[in-house]
Amino acid sequence: LKQGDIASVVTWNSGNHVRLSGHVISGPNDPTLLRVVDALVATGGTDLDGGLRAGYELAQAHYAADRLNRVVLISDGGANVGVTEGSIIGTQAEDADREGIYLVGIGTGPIEWYSDQLMDAVTDRGRGAYVYLDSTEEATRVLAQRFDEVFEIAARGVQIEVTLPWYFQMLRFHGEEWSDDPREVEPQHLAPGATTAILQTLRAC
Repeated sequence: LKQGDIASVVTWNSGNHVRLSGHVISGPNDPTLLRVVDALVATGGTDLDGGLRAGYELAQAHYAADRLNRVVLISDGGANVGVTEGSIIGTQAEDADREGIYLVGIGTGPIEWYSDQLMDAVTDRGRGAYVYLDSTEEATRVLAQRFDEVFEIAARGVQIEVTLPWYFQMLRFHGEEWSDDPREVEPQHLAPGATTAILQTLRAC
């Protein structure tokens, strides 16, 4: 982060706690932000839905059209208080995406306790990047050296149309989603350097 950036922080366990709201960053290693981060501890339950909702409220309160507006969700993917269904938790992320507030998911914690399914479902709704960090070194590489790739969007609203010859039938599809009706396919956002892969199994019919 650089001087003039704006940061807000909300933590959650069984409830939400706003630690910073609209704080103007003084420069790299902002002391106020570092104090808040250094004081973070894991306690109580995990109301992921409530925490994410509070994060979006802060993002909307300090929204600026000329900035990158991001909600950064840092979690081990657990949700055991309140709403726990990933697709429902991600609903506000889907709504905020239309306003230009994108979700960045950062998974962390011991891999044996980590819930990839929940974080994947939530960030899919927010059309944002999603990374898992298993070490301090990986965090430095992804969040410092690859900051633009994680937080920026290179292509917004990407859809791919494939026209098959009439005598081909698609047996299986591996990718984000597909439909015969393009109105049913949610467009994707791609970060700089991102790769999207589509695998189809076809047969002549």
